[in-house]
Amino acid sequence: MQNIKSSVSPYRWVVLGVFMLNIAVSQIMWMTFAPIARDAAAIYTGGNIDAIDLLAILAMLGWLPFCLPAAWCIDNWGLKKGVGIGVVLVGVCGFLRIFAPDYGWLLACMIGVAIAQPFILNAFTKVASNWFPQNEEALASGLLTMSLFVGFTIVMFATDFILAHYRSIGAVKQGIDVILYLYGIPALIGMILFFVLVKDKPKVPPNAIAAEKKVTMTVGLKALFRNRDFLFLLGLFLIGVGAFNAILTKIDYIFKDRPLDIDSALAAGIVGGLMVVGGLCGAVILSALSDKYHKRKIFLIMAAGMAVPLSLCLQFFSSIVLLGVCGFVFGFFLISAMPVGLTYAVEKTHPVPEATSNGILMLSGQISGLPIVFFFNMNVITILFGVAFILALLLHDIKAPSTNS
Repeated sequence: MQNIKSSVSPYRWVVLGVFMLNIAVSQIMWMTFAPIARDAAAIYTGGNIDAIDLLAILAMLGWLPFCLPAAWCIDNWGLKKGVGIGVVLVGVCGFLRIFAPDYGWLLACMIGVAIAQPFILNAFTKVASNWFPQNEEALASGLLTMSLFVGFTIVMFATDFILAHYRSIGAVKQGIDVILYLYGIPALIGMILFFVLVKDKPKVPPNAIAAEKKVTMTVGLKALFRNRDFLFLLGLFLIGVGAFNAILTKIDYIFKDRPLDIDSALAAGIVGGLMVVGGLCGAVILSALSDKYHKRKIFLIMAAGMAVPLSLCLQFFSSIVLLGVCGFVFGFFLISAMPVGLTYAVEKTHPVPEATSNGILMLSGQISGLPIVFFFNMNVITILFGVAFILALLLHDIKAPSTNS
């Protein structure tokens, strides 16, 4: 253990960068049509917006059957082969969308993208554990989480901006073709870079967990659901990820018919955008602080604790300035809890394979988001955040690494 620091490979940043690119691209792929649903419906489905919405919903539904198989592949075949399945699907399907003549072609490509999601997103902690020392693991997971929202931000702002020009000249179909081309080429480049540059792991493990022999997935799943702290953390992810996704999805509803000092439609875009920007900052800053002080619990407590008053503020403030501040702080703390929580799970449950714990936690947020959106109520969400705060308080923090190791 004394030589771990000197064995850390600088190549880890290359691997991380390639993963960040492919994660961002995967988000761009599944959210491409969300900002331009009406335009896409007019071109591909005769005005049926529900059929276009299905293209995005597929990515969430894909988690249910493919989460555990993806985790098994990553844990047993390694990063290159396991994650490579998802990268190939995104690269090939993303590129083939350029040539889509009709909705059926698009649907087939989006099914491929949906299958790919768990193969890519279940690898956060595996990348961090395989390549990074313990004092950088949460930061690595934070940067990977940040790339999720970079992709989300690009697709939400760039897509409509590009199409606006083509709408103005009455060439919507040409505009959509340009968008598919601009997003499809990076998907292909990301796939090529992945197979050229990514390696499973360095020759010398950078930390004790990476060097430890892992148990099988079956044994690991049993261990996870017998682990007190993991079950509390699972509750946190069920509430936190699900509620945050629901708030972003229904943010226009939150401000509808509210007496604000700005148009409610503009308020939704501004506050939602600031939530994402705050999350980008928090995912890096708080993850780095968590690594520096080797503390996880306090950051999870802060995230759940801050969510309670901030969710109330989002309901009752009428000033766009105050709402914007609330949105930024909300995203800053809540999104940053994801990489800290994923790292905490690895440290609390090893030798359970990293992709298994990662996959279960990510799946929980996808599942819980659907009913929270369907039965959306901000008062209920505030109460749920209160429950999450109690769960965070009940966690046992990780032990600081021994200075003699």
